[in-house]
Amino acid sequence: MKINKMILCLFFSFLLILPFSSANLVITQNSENDLVKSDNSNAKWTVMLYCAFDNHRDAEKNHDFKIMANIGSTSDFKLVTLFDGETRGDTLFAYIEKDNIIPLAWYESESNMGDPQTLQRFIQLSMHHFPADHYALFIMSAYGSGWQGLGCDKNGVKSTKELTLLNMKDYKTVLENIINNSNKIDVIGFDICVTASVEAAYQMAPYITYMIGTEEHGFGGENEISDEGYLLGWNYTNFLTRLKNNPDMTPEDFSKYVTNCYQPGTYTYKIFGKIKAPKWYPITRFYTTISTVNLSKIDVLKNSIKDLAYNLTDNLKDCRNDIRKARSKVREYGKLYRRFWWLPPAVYYLQLDPLGYDCFIDIYDFAEKLKHETGDSKIKTSCDKVMQAVNDTVIANKALNTDPSHGLFVYFPQLRCQYDVSIWRVIGIKNFKKIPVPYEDLDFSQGTQWDEFLKGYLYI
Repeated sequence: MKINKMILCLFFSFLLILPFSSANLVITQNSENDLVKSDNSNAKWTVMLYCAFDNHRDAEKNHDFKIMANIGSTSDFKLVTLFDGETRGDTLFAYIEKDNIIPLAWYESESNMGDPQTLQRFIQLSMHHFPADHYALFIMSAYGSGWQGLGCDKNGVKSTKELTLLNMKDYKTVLENIINNSNKIDVIGFDICVTASVEAAYQMAPYITYMIGTEEHGFGGENEISDEGYLLGWNYTNFLTRLKNNPDMTPEDFSKYVTNCYQPGTYTYKIFGKIKAPKWYPITRFYTTISTVNLSKIDVLKNSIKDLAYNLTDNLKDCRNDIRKARSKVREYGKLYRRFWWLPPAVYYLQLDPLGYDCFIDIYDFAEKLKHETGDSKIKTSCDKVMQAVNDTVIANKALNTDPSHGLFVYFPQLRCQYDVSIWRVIGIKNFKKIPVPYEDLDFSQGTQWDEFLKGYLYI
């Protein structure tokens, strides 16, 4: 029975790879055991690519598999992937050699990449069969939702469409089951929209050393106006080749290099997905970003935000207007998402700025603007501490010179009706009419007074 299951998985894997093959790409039907026996020594780096492409990113698969095969592995650099796209039965666990994709045995032909068990199995198998001194994990997906969820599967394993997200509790469960303090994953990269949140960073900190993510939607490249921005922004060919050729790179140097490869630019949404909006059109425009966070310093940032939240809550009656002014001017993220779930979808074709989601704000920019608005000395001091902590925690940041993005955003809805509401409530899926994880249940919320401040400010 197990042998038949393995043959079935390899058969599906072979069918998946055929469309991606080029003249130089070889598909080797090795068994998992044969591969491990051939090279069971510790590498210096194992890079794990979790390609949750059962969504609109499925269109990237040809390009991404070509990138992987062009890079390949060496004795000191191992490249392994779990891929799942929109095609039924296309889940592939594979080891990547130069021009050679080697499918490995997997549990099923169609996996739900939004299921924490799928992620846990992938990490465990990769680390077990490809042991290394350092590990990097890249989560490549869509529907980035900050602390609400990072990494999705639009179809799951069922015949009907159903969106599933890896939420913060999922990540904590998975990483707790795999990692201990002496065996952290060195680098995690979230190649997903709006991921660089303080809440996510704090949740990952016990298990990861460096986190790479974007505050904004994940497009990139000068004048980029399409989903191809993912390919221009996250330059895998550049930074993975660099690591392959220089496997003695430290995790800090590698994570900073990934960020420094990024080309921030201006993104303009297309009307009806086809017509590039003219400059005078009142459509949402935004600037792309990326940053690297040293998670070993996140506690200092958490404590500075806790101090700020305490002082704001304690003086809310006197400083409410100062907060409102600072909040109205701060840099916001996620504007391509819908702000009000009760409005008809057709309204959002215009992508007018007031209708865009606005609950994620740059924490440094808010502290800086609040410092100038308030006359309270304690709040000013708290703002200084937050800004200094962000500078110490964010060790690399790429944004346009005119963009006040400093590498991390925090949750701060402007309206009471937006608090603890699922970003994806608008798409009408039953599972997401309610928030995946209440904000109060996050480790960050429980370790600070930020949620209490928000409730006080919003009269909740």
